[in-house]
Amino acid sequence: MTALARRASLAVLLLLAAAKGPAQLLSDLEPERPVSIEDARPVPFRAFSGSVDWTYNVRQEQLNDYGPGFSLLYGMARGLELGGSVRYVTRPGRNAARGISSGDIVLHALYQLKTETEDWPALAVRAGVEFPTGLDSKGTDLHLAGLATRSFEMFRIHGNLLWTRLGATTITERNDRFEGIFGADCVVNPLSRGTDTLLIADVDVSTNPVRGGRGIVAIEAGFRQRIGVQTIFFFGAGSELTGERDRAHFRVRIGLTHIY
Repeated sequence: MTALARRASLAVLLLLAAAKGPAQLLSDLEPERPVSIEDARPVPFRAFSGSVDWTYNVRQEQLNDYGPGFSLLYGMARGLELGGSVRYVTRPGRNAARGISSGDIVLHALYQLKTETEDWPALAVRAGVEFPTGLDSKGTDLHLAGLATRSFEMFRIHGNLLWTRLGATTITERNDRFEGIFGADCVVNPLSRGTDTLLIADVDVSTNPVRGGRGIVAIEAGFRQRIGVQTIFFFGAGSELTGERDRAHFRVRIGLTHIY
């Protein structure tokens, strides 16, 4: 094989690897990036993923709130992800009563129990601890989740089951909170380079943080757009259809993720 042929072959292999890598990173779903659903796959081994977003919630009686969120993920080992996140919102006192923290640091570990096969979906578990470092925080909370992802030819479906145990509550708050999320995603123009787009939608059902309150049903939709080899822009919007009067009637989120 001539030197020119070897160089051409190497260039083709590098191009294929670069196209496969960003496509996989595009579909690595992290909670709130941009919607609640998460897939059962950790970030790649030794990879870092950093995200920043801005979220705005529209509520009744002009009690709207907004603020930034930050997260950092690391592939500690093959199949094991470690990460941390923090979110800030305005009106922290009122939001604390509905179970929304402002400034609490959350650390988690995600472990993939099983990779996807023809007969089984991908399965993973996620355990996290939320520390009361924010405003109006009262105790350390425990988060546990079971995750499943199943791929089909044109799309993927995801299921998340979550349980939260609060370390400290008032007489009006629940000690245990349960949540179930079902969602799907699909890639648009999978053969295009530099313009890969992932569409995402989910339905989120959870218990109300207030004792005796109505269960919360939310719908969300969004997209992740690759704008660089390792940079992803995301946008999401949703609405809590049931719940208390001051629930988030409309939510919009915009942000960036960078993998390095």
